[in-house]
Amino acid sequence: MDLRQIKYFLTVAEENNITRAAEKLHLSQPPLSRALMDLEEELGCTLMIRGKRHITLTPEGMALKRRGEQLLMLSDITKSEITEMKNGMSGTLYLGHVDSNGPNLAAEWIESFKKDYPAVTYNLWCGTVDDLTDRMRSGLLDLAITMSPLNSELLDGIPLFEESWTAIIPSSNPLAKSRKKTIAIEELVDNDLIISSRRSREEEIRGWFSDTDKEPRFIVKTAHSSNAAKLVARGIGIAIFPGSVIKNIPESTEVVFKKIIPEVTVGYYLSWDKERTPNNLTARFIDHVKQLI
Repeated sequence: MDLRQIKYFLTVAEENNITRAAEKLHLSQPPLSRALMDLEEELGCTLMIRGKRHITLTPEGMALKRRGEQLLMLSDITKSEITEMKNGMSGTLYLGHVDSNGPNLAAEWIESFKKDYPAVTYNLWCGTVDDLTDRMRSGLLDLAITMSPLNSELLDGIPLFEESWTAIIPSSNPLAKSRKKTIAIEELVDNDLIISSRRSREEEIRGWFSDTDKEPRFIVKTAHSSNAAKLVARGIGIAIFPGSVIKNIPESTEVVFKKIIPEVTVGYYLSWDKERTPNNLTARFIDHVKQLI
């Protein structure tokens, strides 16, 4: 199995049709079909069910699609690293970030880094801390802006700053009518709540309500504050997210922000895989960020 076969397979999976895939790859259909059959023979399984008008991936085909996409991305990363070693500070930095304040930090850092290293390009990816950790461990990201708690067994990182948790409340909710800029945990417990989809975050937030003797109702879990804001604006529930999400939500959105008390803070980190030595570009970017904080 080689990268050419994987590219052929992924193109067929994307186009959902062998004829269209052959056109996109500038091949005739017979050699493409032959390459796919050779791949199935090598793997010892059927990767796709061939219909008259479209193909359907088997479970094995779906698994190869997922891994194949990662392999091609790793190939691109490797080419960038070799190019960087040959030509100096260039190549692509693969930077991940959480939603909340991640986009703002990434934009600020890239803006200033670009002034010194204009030949560098960037590939950004947004997700939960769990998603980011998995991608760093798989070599698909060089760095990521993550949030506490930092998994120190898997990641190294430098602390950036801390901020408070905030409740995003529908304007129509009675809790939004109060002039107070804060809201107590006890006031939230009887409401439908929208929280982050990070695996460890639910238990952390659940612990805040332990003194209320009531079980909080988590009705939606999402990685993105923009999704949470849309849900809140429709009155579906109250979202609990870090305070910096305010920057990502348009002023016209029908929501009210209130700081949660007793105050609980969350920390931000620039993180990388503990078992991988950062390449020259990544190390230079880390040093750049250290100078900014």
